[in-house]
Amino acid sequence: MNQNLTRTVAKQLAHRLRQSNGGVVLLNGPMGAGKTTLAAAIVKELDPTAVPCSPTFTIINQYNDHLYHADLYRLLADYPINLDFERAVANVGLWDLTVPGNTVLIEWPGTIGCPDAINVTIKVKENGDREFIIA
Repeated sequence: MNQNLTRTVAKQLAHRLRQSNGGVVLLNGPMGAGKTTLAAAIVKELDPTAVPCSPTFTIINQYNDHLYHADLYRLLADYPINLDFERAVANVGLWDLTVPGNTVLIEWPGTIGCPDAINVTIKVKENGDREFIIA
């Protein structure tokens, strides 16, 4: 994976999040695409003192009063039916964090809807390079 490209994308997203006083970033892509790497780079851009790690088992990591990183892979695997998955997401308190001023990075968001979220899709090309699509 091109770490320079990932850092560049992280800097751009962090700048956008600072300008908008936080927000929600939905990180999509296949297993191993670099969602956690990108999220960690964004966390470091927003809080250089943070020590980012994957929240696969904790579901949500908090890095400071306004910076969160969620990995919904386990919930998505346990609740493949849309309604059950959305209930599970609500039950872990994720929506309580999506308030103005907070930044919430969400890996494996499934089909959850979040108005005004930044959608990032990471595609892995045949040569192993990554393509970042931001909408």
